[in-house]
Amino acid sequence: MPDVILRNLPFLLDCLRMTAELAVVSAAGGTVLGLAVATARHLRLPLLSPILRVYIELVRGTPLLVVLFISCYFAIPALLGYRATAFGAACLGFILFIGAYIAEDIRAGLASVPQGIVDAGLASGLRPIQVLRLIVLPQGLRRVIPVLFSQYVRLFKFTSVASVIGVREMTGGAMLINAREFAPITILIAIAASYLVICSAISLGGRLLYQRLAVQS
Repeated sequence: MPDVILRNLPFLLDCLRMTAELAVVSAAGGTVLGLAVATARHLRLPLLSPILRVYIELVRGTPLLVVLFISCYFAIPALLGYRATAFGAACLGFILFIGAYIAEDIRAGLASVPQGIVDAGLASGLRPIQVLRLIVLPQGLRRVIPVLFSQYVRLFKFTSVASVIGVREMTGGAMLINAREFAPITILIAIAASYLVICSAISLGGRLLYQRLAVQS
C-alpha cells in the first residue's frame, strides 16, 4: 500500500520539517547549556557548582515526559506568567533534558585531558582561563565528539515524545494518518525507515567529524 504514503506525502514532509526544527533547536540549545554547565562544574565554582549538580541529578533522574509536562508545559509558564506554545515547551524540555546529559559527557572529556598538559600550559605563562580556553576545551571537546553525536541521535528519536503535548512531528503525524487510513504496517515501516536513515546520517557525520579532527590534531 505505498499509495497511502504518496497520498499523505506533503503532510509527512511537513511533520518531518517540524521534527528537524525541534531536533536542531534542542540540540543547539542543549549543547550550549551542557558546555556552560560542564565548564562551570570543571572549574568547581563554589556557589554555582552545587546548584548545577542538583540540576543534573534532578533531570537525569526524571522521566522526559515529566520534564515536558510539569517543568515546561505547566510549572514554568505558570511561574513566569506566560502561555507556552507546544513547540516552545517541547524545545525547552528537550534542551533541559539533553543538556544535563551533554554536560556530564563534556565534563568527562575535560577531565580526561592529561594533567601534565595543563601543567605545561601553566608553566609556559598562560593564565588558568587561557589554559582552559586554548588547551583543555579544544582537546576535551574533540574527545567527546562520538558521545555528543550519540546524544544527538537519542534526541532525534526523543522528539517523538513531543506529540504527547501537541507538537505535530513525524510519529504524531503518522498516528493521525493511520487513524484516517488504517494502514499501520505501511505507515510505521515508512516512519521507522525515516528515523533509521536520519539517525544513521547523524552518526556518520559524527564519525567523519571525529576522524577529521583526529587527523588534524
